[in-house]
Amino acid sequence: MTEILILGAGIAGIRAAKVLAKQNLDATITVVNQNDYHYETTSLAGVAAGTAKVEQIMLPLPASLPKGVQFIKATVTKINREAHTVELEDHADLHFDYLIVALGIKSEDYGIKGAKEFGMPIVSVDTAVALKDHIEKTMANYNTSKDPNDLHVVVCGAWWSAFEFLGELAEHLPVLAKKYNLPLDQMKIDCIEAKDKILPMYSDKLTGYIKATLKKKGANLHLGMSIDEVKADRVISGDKVFMANTIVLTTGLSGSQVISDSGFENRRNRMVVQSDVSIKEDKNIFMVGDVATVMQPGKSWPFANTGQLAMEMGTAAAKNIAADLTGNQRLDFEFKDLGSVLGLGKRTGAAAVFGNIELRGYPASVMKVLIYDRSLLEEGTVSTVMKHGRFNFLRI
Repeated sequence: MTEILILGAGIAGIRAAKVLAKQNLDATITVVNQNDYHYETTSLAGVAAGTAKVEQIMLPLPASLPKGVQFIKATVTKINREAHTVELEDHADLHFDYLIVALGIKSEDYGIKGAKEFGMPIVSVDTAVALKDHIEKTMANYNTSKDPNDLHVVVCGAWWSAFEFLGELAEHLPVLAKKYNLPLDQMKIDCIEAKDKILPMYSDKLTGYIKATLKKKGANLHLGMSIDEVKADRVISGDKVFMANTIVLTTGLSGSQVISDSGFENRRNRMVVQSDVSIKEDKNIFMVGDVATVMQPGKSWPFANTGQLAMEMGTAAAKNIAADLTGNQRLDFEFKDLGSVLGLGKRTGAAAVFGNIELRGYPASVMKVLIYDRSLLEEGTVSTVMKHGRFNFLRI
C-alpha cells in the first residue's frame, strides 16, 4: 500500500489531507504535527494584542482531519530525501512513498543585532500568548514602577502581521487602561520600518488610508528607518532611540528550519517548486505553503505566501499524487490571486480583491470575517464554524 505522509497541519496540510481522503486511494494517509491542534494563523495578531481568545482560533486534532487519515503528534527534525524517511524528535522514523511538506514559519530577524534575544515574535499560539501576557504584565507594572517605558510598545518591521497587531493593540489599550487604572494618554505604540513604502500589493491610495487609520488609532509609523540594534529596553535606528519595555519582532518570516537541516537548496528555508509543486530533486516530494516559493508567470518575483496560496497548493499537491496513483497525468499549478484583506481592528480594514476592487473600513472588516468563517469550513466542519465562527457583523 502506498504511504503518503503530510508534514504539518496548517492550512495547506489539512487541505491536502481532505482532498486525498476523498480520492478513495489504495494508500495510507498520515499527518504529522507537533501540536494536537490546528490554529488560524491570520488570527494570531488578535491573540497577541489581547482582543481575541486563544481558544477561539484553535481546532483540535485529529478531530479536524477527515475519517481514515492517521495522525501522529511529533516534531519533525529532518527529511532524508534519498531514503524517503522522516526523522522525528519524539517518535520512530517514518517512511513515505509520497511526501507533502507543509511545515510552518519562523521569525526572520535579518541579522539585526539583539533582535532574536529581545524581540517577541508573533508566529505561533505560544508566541502570541507570551506576547499578550508580557504586554499586560508590563503595563500593569507601571502602577508600581512609574517607568514610562512600561506603557510603550515598539514594533520592529512593518509587514502583514505588524499592521494587524497595531490595529488590534491600539483598540485594546483603552481596555488595559481601564482595567489597571493607567494613564491612556501616556500609552504609546511605535512601528519602525526600513522601507519607505508599505504593502506593495496595495495602491498608494489604499496604503494612505491604512497609515491614516493607524495614526488616528494612536499607532505611529516610522518609515525609511533601518534598525541597527535591539536591546532589552530600546530599539536603535541611527541617532534615534525608541525606548520601550515591550519590543515586538515582525521584521519578516521564513520557512521551517527543517528545510535547511535536511540539506535542501533553499532561500530562507523556502524552495522554488516545479510547475506541479513538486521539487526538482524528487518528483514525489511536494513543498506547499510557507516552505515553498511559487514564481509568478512572466515575472521575476514570487507570489506572496498567503493562506489562499497555501490552500491552493495543498489541493494541487494532493490531486497530483492522486493522478499518479490512478494512472492520470499531473496538472500544472495555476494560481489565480483573488486579492487580500488586511484587518486593522474589529470594525475596520483594507482590501484589494477581484482585480481592482478596493474596500476600506467596515466593508473590509466584514469581508475578513467571511473569509475567516469560510476558512474554518475548509479546515473543519459545519460544527467547527458554528463553534469558532464569527457571525455578529455589528460587533465583529
